[in-house]
Amino acid sequence: MLRSCLLASCLGCVLIAVASTAAAQQTPLFVFEDAGEQAGLFPHVAGIAGHGVAWGDADGDGWPDLYVGTFGSKPYNSKPNQLFLNREGMFEVDDQPQLRVVGRANGAVFADFDNDGDLDLYTTNHAIRGRGDDTQHFQEPNHFFRNDGEGRFTDVSDASGACPAGMAARSAAVLDYDGDGLLDLLVGECFFQGGDSRSKLFRNLGGLKFENATTKAGLPEQATGFGVAAGDVNGDTRPDVFLAGRHHGNRLFLNDGQGRFREAKGNAGFHWDSYESGDDTTCGVCFGDVNGDGLADIVLGSHFSHPWRMGGVAVRLYLNRGVEGGEPAFDDVTEQAGLTPLPMKSPHVEIQDFDNDGRPDIYTSIVKFQGKTPHPVIFKNVSKGDSLKFQESALAVNDFPTAEDLEIRSSGKFFDKMIADKKIVYTAPGPSADFDRDGRLDLFLANWWVEAPSLLLRNRTPSGAWLDVAVAGPEGVNRMGIGSQVRLYEAGKLGQKEALLGVREIAAGYGYASGQEAIAHFGLGSEKSCDVEVILPHNRGRMERRSVEANQRVTIE
Repeated sequence: MLRSCLLASCLGCVLIAVASTAAAQQTPLFVFEDAGEQAGLFPHVAGIAGHGVAWGDADGDGWPDLYVGTFGSKPYNSKPNQLFLNREGMFEVDDQPQLRVVGRANGAVFADFDNDGDLDLYTTNHAIRGRGDDTQHFQEPNHFFRNDGEGRFTDVSDASGACPAGMAARSAAVLDYDGDGLLDLLVGECFFQGGDSRSKLFRNLGGLKFENATTKAGLPEQATGFGVAAGDVNGDTRPDVFLAGRHHGNRLFLNDGQGRFREAKGNAGFHWDSYESGDDTTCGVCFGDVNGDGLADIVLGSHFSHPWRMGGVAVRLYLNRGVEGGEPAFDDVTEQAGLTPLPMKSPHVEIQDFDNDGRPDIYTSIVKFQGKTPHPVIFKNVSKGDSLKFQESALAVNDFPTAEDLEIRSSGKFFDKMIADKKIVYTAPGPSADFDRDGRLDLFLANWWVEAPSLLLRNRTPSGAWLDVAVAGPEGVNRMGIGSQVRLYEAGKLGQKEALLGVREIAAGYGYASGQEAIAHFGLGSEKSCDVEVILPHNRGRMERRSVEANQRVTIE
């Protein structure tokens, strides 16, 4: 009883704070418009139980296409998975029947797994054993589609070895963990199998054939992976991996350079208190340098069942404090960095620069609405000097959560009211991409509730200069350059630490249930040009370009 009173009191304080902030808040920090109807995605993405999204240029025309996965089986009865081809900012539905899978989609990623110059497609399926009356769809495996050129796909799932049946798969990340120049797959599994979470690492053998290399590579047989991500956290140019989720999860594994992983010594620090129930878990995960020191930091999202009961749950930011003896040290700086508690689940997270001011922001797949205007919850990086600070403006645009919301927070009516009120929504996937090629990162959020629309949010934020960098891997490196570290410097100051403008790693598949383009996006603020350095994975060398003009896409090769 005392705990309930304290929580109610805390939530009352949250409501007062939100109301006060709303009165003071005038100009939003980020400006987005809902462009789904205008861009041709409707009515196709209406009435879907969306739970997996991937961006990628499937047909090779230079524009990112969109794959949307759904829970199409009983009892959801949603539409099947769909591929949308991007025609210079307008979308049309692709008619290939093999891609219209009906199952329980949970993630997707485009990547060139056979190094032939086009993007193949891997999708996961959340097959929960022994539940429901539609056994066929609950046992639906993951799917692997070979790109035969110009976006025409062949289903090679059965022969691939990367699509076992009955896996409660969630997110997927792409990496070359053993340095053989072929892209491997890290596939996360959740813990809804009686605690039997069996996330898997699939090694690419060539010819789109894979083997389960999980234990051989030193990863545990039991590891939860709601979210998975790959990236170099200790500066040795080899991809390390993080698996996010309660029950055997929230673990960082370091690559030893010999085709094996070892668990990082500081893993205990990636857990935080206040798990409310057995269903509460961390969820999405991403790597990125938030403070400009050249080291990869970590952000975790949450899938707490009832975060509003607890006064909100913040995404967590772990700052990389440096490496000693190959071991990175991380500090949880969430509160001091200004990442405030969120009144809704925040599963998907990304570190991206959404206003191109040169400072990476932190985004999570929650959207608040002011009338019909969407406001995604993005924490703007407002750091100055050595002081790391973030702030957001979206939570104050309406009065959610109201006293009535809190009154029914323990009942099953909460989400019904949330959808009816149209004040807030969260989605499982929500990957970023510059779909209209204007230099600003946009968002697609596939809605889980069939009664609510999915959102294609076009970024209209007044922005600085920008540069998008792709890497064409040379011999011995995967063709997409996955795992390459891209460093930008002030023009004429290549390699000078004090002139570093930003660092990003070429990656695809991070956050939660999401796939991104293998592009390093940089905001440049007022810079008109810069020097570019690319450090290739597995110590395969470096490449550079000097005096690259801003406001373009470049491929370093």
